[in-house]
Amino acid sequence: MSDTVRWGVLGAGTVAKRFAASLAGEPRGTLVAASGRTPAHVEAFASEFRCDACADHDALLARDDVDAVYVALPASMHAEWSVKALEAGKAVLCEKPAALTAAEFSRVAQAAIDHDRLYVEAMKPRFTPLYQKVRGLVADGAIGEVGSVAFTLRRTIEHGDDHWYNDPVGGGAALDLGVYGAAWADEYAGGAISVEGCSHTYRDEVDRADRCELTLGDVACTIDVSADAADDSRVVVSGSLGSVEVQEVTRPERAVLRRDGAPDELVECPLPGDDFSAEIASFTDSLLSGAQESPVMPLSDSLRCARIVDAVASGYDRYAVAEALGAELGEDCVTLGEPMAAHTTFHLGGPADVFVTPRGAGGLASCLRVLREHGAPHFILGKGSDLLVSDAGYRGVVVDMTRGLDDVSHDGCRVTCQAGVSLQEASEMAAALSLTGLEFACGIPGTVGGAVFMNAGAYDGCIADVLESCECVFPDGRTETVAAADLALGYRTSRVRTDGLVVVSATFRLTPGDADAIRSKMDDLTERRASKQPLELGSAGSTFKRPEGHFAGKLIGDAGLKGYTVGGAAVSEKHAGFVVNLGDATAADVAAVIAHVRETVKDRFGVELEPEVRFVGPFSS
Repeated sequence: MSDTVRWGVLGAGTVAKRFAASLAGEPRGTLVAASGRTPAHVEAFASEFRCDACADHDALLARDDVDAVYVALPASMHAEWSVKALEAGKAVLCEKPAALTAAEFSRVAQAAIDHDRLYVEAMKPRFTPLYQKVRGLVADGAIGEVGSVAFTLRRTIEHGDDHWYNDPVGGGAALDLGVYGAAWADEYAGGAISVEGCSHTYRDEVDRADRCELTLGDVACTIDVSADAADDSRVVVSGSLGSVEVQEVTRPERAVLRRDGAPDELVECPLPGDDFSAEIASFTDSLLSGAQESPVMPLSDSLRCARIVDAVASGYDRYAVAEALGAELGEDCVTLGEPMAAHTTFHLGGPADVFVTPRGAGGLASCLRVLREHGAPHFILGKGSDLLVSDAGYRGVVVDMTRGLDDVSHDGCRVTCQAGVSLQEASEMAAALSLTGLEFACGIPGTVGGAVFMNAGAYDGCIADVLESCECVFPDGRTETVAAADLALGYRTSRVRTDGLVVVSATFRLTPGDADAIRSKMDDLTERRASKQPLELGSAGSTFKRPEGHFAGKLIGDAGLKGYTVGGAAVSEKHAGFVVNLGDATAADVAAVIAHVRETVKDRFGVELEPEVRFVGPFSS
């Protein structure tokens, strides 16, 4: 390589422009080309900064006259295009956060290693002279042994079209602001991540404020970030002999050193140019010297920061939980970042932190024990027929009951099904045994466990009519068989739901009947469902509970709401009691339709509709 780095920029937005303006002050760098999502924006960028405009990102990466790329795309695209750039033989400086999760960044790091290319996360504060000065003071023992790090970054940021804050997948305070806190904390605290407590504020499925208290090894850390607060920017590193407080944590130029028995000492280190200058110079040094990693922000530090941000956003260490579950149940039973759209009848939902499929009752008990030990939030999943999972996904562990708890047995008139058995399978088995009582369930798209949870019912039948007992795991870990009479089975509720029990299996007491009559009834119910319900579209079944003295579908129809649409979600034209996914809906679209229906029916008829569907993950408050 020559003594000049030839740059390409992926993205043509505000951050890309700030980078390009700063690059103009680096004598060892020249901007060659830019690419972006909007041709007009790219052309304007290219004209302003006197570089070529590429038709797309792939075209830029194919150029032989580009040595390095700066990735200034939305956060949800950082990992994907960093990997593509590394595979194309380019060095990469990627805007923070390097990836959405630590698992995602692991793939970036591996690509950098496999293709022997420099990759650096653009964590600007770490490259500044003040950061390096404070780092040296602490390392030299100026404040003694570090005991705590308290990071605060609060801003008043409009919730408009800015993808940094309104993207349910790649936006939010934790990813855009909390990542700075992770970088500062990780500098002075190592070891295992343990979350002591977290709080979050959401708007439109996106976290607008996060406060997390955690320990990193033996060091107590607080990360407090907000996009909805008066400006406050500082980090305080406290030790056995004093503390150092850094002001303006994203562009630090001054700090206050406080030592026991001594007057406060002001430490000042101006920025060399702007807040991009130092990181561009450091990256250039590393690339021209042939370094494999940045000495300031190596791959291991980016991975560690991503893991800390994960903990801030989720409230626990998902990787420690996944590792423990894998050791207990087998690694093939555990998946990180599983899209929930594949597991719900709405066909909607972002990723779950951890997705686990325990095998058998013993596996379920072990799984729940691990979750208790780690304090991990979790959700028990059946067929996903009564759920609306946020576009942002679920911050916790989803326990899939459908693939490892599917045994069925019978003894005379008793049929016992494990929790993951579908209601349709249970009703078909009963019919094959000429046992009557479960015909009503033949078309309910749920599992036995979920059916007990909500006392599922249809066509004048419900679980309470035929349930004899359940084997349940209690929150304290004990497993007991509970009689149906002790389960407080009511309209779409049960003790399982209210007391946090987990169904392992259910025993139904049925009645001998005529096989032909049973089959005829099931066929009739199936035909009635097909003729009256929008089974051809994604939905959660009946969206609303039946209000006392009314029918939800009739109220909604009488309000003139059939066909009411937001985005790709609509009130069914076929049955107004169903909100459906027309094919391209988001969870936010569905939530908006539900909210409008509830408001309209309340205004028109004074009736409060209560959703039957459960909302999982962050939604608008």
